[in-house]
Amino acid sequence: MRTTTSRLTAAAALVLATAALTACGGSDDTPVDTPATSEEAAPEETAENVDAEASEEPSEEPTEAPTVLSTAYDVQVADLGAPGDTTAPGTPLTFGKPAWVNHTVTYDTETTVGVGLTVLEVRALDPSMFDSYSNAEEFAGYTPYAVVFQAQFLADAPEGYDLEAPALFPIKEDGSNAEYLVSGMFTTAFSSASDECGLQLPPYDETTRTLVSCFVGLTKDLPIVGAKYDGEDYGAFIATEGNQYVSNPIVWR
Repeated sequence: MRTTTSRLTAAAALVLATAALTACGGSDDTPVDTPATSEEAAPEETAENVDAEASEEPSEEPTEAPTVLSTAYDVQVADLGAPGDTTAPGTPLTFGKPAWVNHTVTYDTETTVGVGLTVLEVRALDPSMFDSYSNAEEFAGYTPYAVVFQAQFLADAPEGYDLEAPALFPIKEDGSNAEYLVSGMFTTAFSSASDECGLQLPPYDETTRTLVSCFVGLTKDLPIVGAKYDGEDYGAFIATEGNQYVSNPIVWR
């Protein structure tokens, strides 16, 4: 059974702090040029001067400012390539390399769809993120890590439903399981790891059905270095019969 850490948060815990913007004002002490006196009048125009001015090339038209600003995302979407056969249990992968799996989810009925998965990045976060939690004392000594992953679906969800990415779980440096934040425990709200990494992620791409998401892994000792796919959901307590990935997961690190 995997270990989870639940948390009950106040509404303020869901609000991410925004970066302060500062502006630098210019100095008002710039000297002002005094107008020329009559003795300092402009030089007399000559035919040579007139010809030189006429030969000057006209100035270029000012470049029009962009109307849409680009976004500097914290991670970039990976090109997973064309779908292949299902990835074998126990396959070791590096960040950005895809695994293709069949993911079963219940919409109106139980549906299985192919999904490409990869881990994009794992980075340590500031433990001060816990300060706004109503149960902050429960996280004393923990270091949080952002685990950013990508899912590319081979079919759309039925109308009225959202696509659900397969679950990934954090692993420590020695390959052991790490804890992670969840959205609730023993309630109907418990459906996924908590996506509160505070990162700027690319939006869902409807054309390629690509979703970039993030969850928070927790550790008190060894650093978190990757994630695994074991074919189970976040709320699973008993392994699915015939699931070969449980004892031999796909691992990214």
